[in-house]
Amino acid sequence: MVSKKIIGIIIGVVIVALIFSILYGMYFSGYNAAQIKDEQIKKYAADVDVQLQRRYDLIPNLIQSVKGYMQFEKDVLEQVTKLRSQWQATSNTGERVELSNQIEQALSKIILTYENYPELKADSTVTRLMDELAGTENRISVARTYYNDGVRDFNVNIRTFPNNVFNQSGFLGMSPWGLQPYPAYEATSMAQTTVPKVDLTVP
Repeated sequence: MVSKKIIGIIIGVVIVALIFSILYGMYFSGYNAAQIKDEQIKKYAADVDVQLQRRYDLIPNLIQSVKGYMQFEKDVLEQVTKLRSQWQATSNTGERVELSNQIEQALSKIILTYENYPELKADSTVTRLMDELAGTENRISVARTYYNDGVRDFNVNIRTFPNNVFNQSGFLGMSPWGLQPYPAYEATSMAQTTVPKVDLTVP
Protein backbone atom coordinates (compact mmCIF):
# COMPACT_ATOMS: atom_id res chain seq x y z
CA MET A 1 0.00 0.00 0.00
CA VAL A 2 1.27 3.39 -0.91
CA SER A 3 1.94 5.47 2.16
CA LYS A 4 0.14 8.77 2.79
CA LYS A 5 3.48 10.57 2.57
CA ILE A 6 4.09 9.37 -1.00
CA ILE A 7 0.53 10.23 -1.97
CA GLY A 8 1.02 13.71 -0.53
CA ILE A 9 4.23 14.17 -2.52
CA ILE A 10 2.52 13.04 -5.72
CA ILE A 11 -0.39 15.41 -5.13
CA GLY A 12 2.03 18.24 -4.41
CA VAL A 13 3.97 17.56 -7.61
CA VAL A 14 0.74 17.44 -9.60
CA ILE A 15 -0.44 20.74 -8.11
CA VAL A 16 2.90 22.44 -8.82
CA ALA A 17 2.91 21.07 -12.36
CA LEU A 18 -0.67 22.25 -12.87
CA ILE A 19 0.12 25.76 -11.58
CA PHE A 20 3.23 25.93 -13.77
CA SER A 21 1.23 24.77 -16.77
CA ILE A 22 -1.42 27.42 -16.17
CA LEU A 23 1.19 30.18 -15.73
CA TYR A 24 3.05 28.97 -18.81
CA GLY A 25 -0.12 29.07 -20.85
CA MET A 26 -1.13 32.49 -19.52
CA TYR A 27 2.33 33.90 -20.15
CA PHE A 28 2.76 32.77 -23.73
CA SER A 29 -0.85 33.15 -24.83
CA GLY A 30 -0.83 36.68 -23.41
CA TYR A 31 2.52 37.46 -25.02
CA ASN A 32 1.44 36.17 -28.43
CA ALA A 33 -1.82 38.12 -28.25
CA ALA A 34 0.07 41.29 -27.32
CA GLN A 35 2.45 40.81 -30.25
CA ILE A 36 -0.46 40.39 -32.65
CA LYS A 37 -2.03 43.60 -31.33
CA ASP A 38 1.34 45.36 -31.60
CA GLU A 39 1.69 44.37 -35.25
CA GLN A 40 -1.87 45.50 -35.92
CA ILE A 41 -1.07 48.93 -34.51
CA LYS A 42 1.98 49.17 -36.77
CA LYS A 43 -0.29 48.44 -39.74
CA TYR A 44 -2.76 51.09 -38.62
CA ALA A 45 0.11 53.53 -38.10
CA ALA A 46 1.35 52.86 -41.63
CA ASP A 47 -2.15 53.51 -42.99
CA VAL A 48 -2.25 56.83 -41.13
CA ASP A 49 1.21 57.72 -42.44
CA VAL A 50 0.06 57.22 -46.04
CA GLN A 51 -2.74 59.74 -45.53
CA LEU A 52 -0.58 62.17 -43.56
CA GLN A 53 2.04 62.05 -46.30
CA ARG A 54 -0.61 63.27 -48.74
CA ARG A 55 -1.25 66.22 -46.45
CA TYR A 56 2.40 66.99 -45.78
CA ASP A 57 3.26 66.89 -49.49
CA LEU A 58 1.08 69.99 -49.81
CA ILE A 59 2.89 71.94 -47.09
CA PRO A 60 5.81 73.38 -49.13
CA ASN A 61 3.48 74.82 -51.78
CA LEU A 62 1.04 75.97 -49.12
CA ILE A 63 3.71 77.80 -47.14
CA GLN A 64 5.07 79.40 -50.31
CA SER A 65 1.59 80.56 -51.30
CA VAL A 66 0.44 82.04 -47.98
CA LYS A 67 3.63 83.58 -46.64
CA GLY A 68 3.17 86.72 -48.70
CA TYR A 69 -0.21 87.29 -47.05
CA MET A 70 0.56 86.17 -43.52
CA GLN A 71 2.75 88.96 -42.25
CA PHE A 72 2.34 87.72 -38.68
CA GLU A 73 4.51 85.42 -36.57
CA LYS A 74 6.64 83.88 -39.27
CA ASP A 75 7.68 81.27 -36.73
CA VAL A 76 4.30 79.56 -37.31
CA LEU A 77 5.21 78.86 -40.93
CA GLU A 78 8.77 77.96 -39.98
CA GLN A 79 7.47 75.62 -37.28
CA VAL A 80 5.26 73.73 -39.73
CA THR A 81 8.18 73.29 -42.13
CA LYS A 82 10.52 72.14 -39.36
CA LEU A 83 8.03 69.67 -37.87
CA ARG A 84 7.30 68.26 -41.33
CA SER A 85 11.03 67.58 -41.86
CA GLN A 86 11.30 65.92 -38.46
CA TRP A 87 8.25 63.76 -39.19
CA GLN A 88 9.75 62.58 -42.47
CA ALA A 89 13.12 61.86 -40.82
CA THR A 90 11.82 59.42 -38.20
CA SER A 91 10.22 56.00 -38.51
CA ASN A 92 9.37 55.66 -34.82
CA THR A 93 5.60 55.40 -34.41
CA GLY A 94 5.47 57.26 -31.11
CA GLU A 95 7.59 60.13 -32.39
CA ARG A 96 5.53 60.39 -35.57
CA VAL A 97 2.32 60.60 -33.56
CA GLU A 98 3.70 63.37 -31.34
CA LEU A 99 5.06 65.32 -34.31
CA SER A 100 1.79 64.91 -36.20
CA ASN A 101 -0.15 66.27 -33.23
CA GLN A 102 2.14 69.32 -33.17
CA ILE A 103 1.81 69.84 -36.93
CA GLU A 104 -1.97 69.64 -36.54
CA GLN A 105 -1.90 72.50 -34.06
CA ALA A 106 0.33 74.65 -36.26
CA LEU A 107 -1.69 73.97 -39.43
CA SER A 108 -4.92 74.87 -37.65
CA LYS A 109 -3.70 78.47 -37.32
CA ILE A 110 -3.12 78.71 -41.06
CA ILE A 111 -6.48 77.09 -41.83
CA LEU A 112 -8.35 79.41 -39.47
CA THR A 113 -6.63 82.43 -40.98
CA TYR A 114 -7.77 81.27 -44.42
CA GLU A 115 -11.35 80.76 -43.22
CA ASN A 116 -11.57 84.21 -41.66
CA TYR A 117 -9.90 86.41 -44.25
CA PRO A 118 -11.47 86.89 -47.72
CA GLU A 119 -8.15 88.11 -49.11
CA LEU A 120 -6.73 84.60 -48.83
CA LYS A 121 -9.88 83.01 -50.26
CA ALA A 122 -9.56 85.28 -53.29
CA ASP A 123 -6.21 83.70 -54.15
CA SER A 124 -6.99 80.79 -56.49
CA THR A 125 -3.72 78.99 -55.71
CA VAL A 126 -4.28 79.13 -51.96
CA THR A 127 -7.90 78.05 -52.41
CA ARG A 128 -6.89 75.06 -54.53
CA LEU A 129 -4.30 73.98 -51.94
CA MET A 130 -6.79 74.39 -49.12
CA ASP A 131 -9.33 72.30 -51.02
CA GLU A 132 -6.72 69.57 -51.51
CA LEU A 133 -5.78 69.80 -47.85
CA ALA A 134 -9.42 69.53 -46.78
CA GLY A 135 -9.92 66.58 -49.13
CA THR A 136 -7.45 64.49 -47.14
CA GLU A 137 -9.12 65.11 -43.78
CA ASN A 138 -11.81 62.43 -43.99
CA ARG A 139 -9.26 59.78 -44.97
CA ILE A 140 -6.97 60.88 -42.16
CA SER A 141 -9.86 60.86 -39.69
CA VAL A 142 -10.89 57.31 -40.59
CA ALA A 143 -7.30 56.01 -40.50
CA ARG A 144 -6.63 57.65 -37.15
CA THR A 145 -9.85 56.27 -35.68
CA TYR A 146 -8.71 52.73 -36.49
CA TYR A 147 -5.25 53.50 -35.09
CA ASN A 148 -6.58 55.03 -31.85
CA ASP A 149 -8.98 52.12 -31.34
CA GLY A 150 -6.08 49.70 -31.80
CA VAL A 151 -3.92 51.68 -29.39
CA ARG A 152 -6.66 51.69 -26.77
CA ASP A 153 -7.08 47.91 -27.11
CA PHE A 154 -3.32 47.29 -26.91
CA ASN A 155 -2.71 49.64 -23.98
CA VAL A 156 -5.56 48.12 -21.96
CA ASN A 157 -4.26 44.64 -22.81
CA ILE A 158 -0.77 45.20 -21.40
CA ARG A 159 -2.00 47.14 -18.36
CA THR A 160 -4.51 44.59 -17.11
CA PHE A 161 -3.97 41.35 -15.17
CA PRO A 162 -2.21 39.04 -15.82
CA ASN A 163 -0.35 40.73 -18.67
CA ASN A 164 0.63 43.69 -16.49
CA VAL A 165 2.44 41.21 -14.22
CA PHE A 166 4.25 39.45 -17.05
CA ASN A 167 5.26 42.76 -18.62
CA GLN A 168 7.08 43.81 -15.46
CA SER A 169 10.78 43.19 -14.96
CA GLY A 170 11.88 40.28 -12.86
CA PHE A 171 8.72 38.16 -12.78
CA LEU A 172 9.83 34.65 -11.80
CA GLY A 173 13.22 35.42 -13.32
CA MET A 174 11.69 35.72 -16.78
CA SER A 175 12.72 38.37 -19.25
CA PRO A 176 10.15 41.18 -19.34
CA TRP A 177 8.07 41.63 -22.43
CA GLY A 178 9.35 45.18 -22.67
CA LEU A 179 6.13 46.44 -24.26
CA GLN A 180 5.30 50.13 -23.88
CA PRO A 181 1.94 51.90 -24.36
CA TYR A 182 1.46 53.69 -27.67
CA PRO A 183 0.44 57.36 -27.83
CA ALA A 184 -2.83 58.30 -29.49
CA TYR A 185 -3.48 60.90 -32.14
CA GLU A 186 -5.15 64.02 -30.81
CA ALA A 187 -7.98 65.65 -32.72
CA THR A 188 -7.46 69.38 -33.01
CA SER A 189 -10.58 71.39 -32.25
CA MET A 190 -10.64 74.29 -34.69
CA ALA A 191 -13.28 76.03 -32.63
CA GLN A 192 -10.98 76.21 -29.63
CA THR A 193 -8.06 77.67 -31.57
CA THR A 194 -7.68 81.43 -31.36
CA VAL A 195 -7.50 83.14 -34.73
CA PRO A 196 -4.30 85.18 -34.89
CA LYS A 197 -4.46 88.85 -35.73
CA VAL A 198 -3.10 89.08 -39.23
CA ASP A 199 -1.90 91.96 -41.37
CA LEU A 200 -2.71 90.78 -44.87
CA THR A 201 -1.17 93.76 -46.59
CA VAL A 202 1.25 92.56 -49.24
CA PRO A 203 4.28 94.88 -49.36
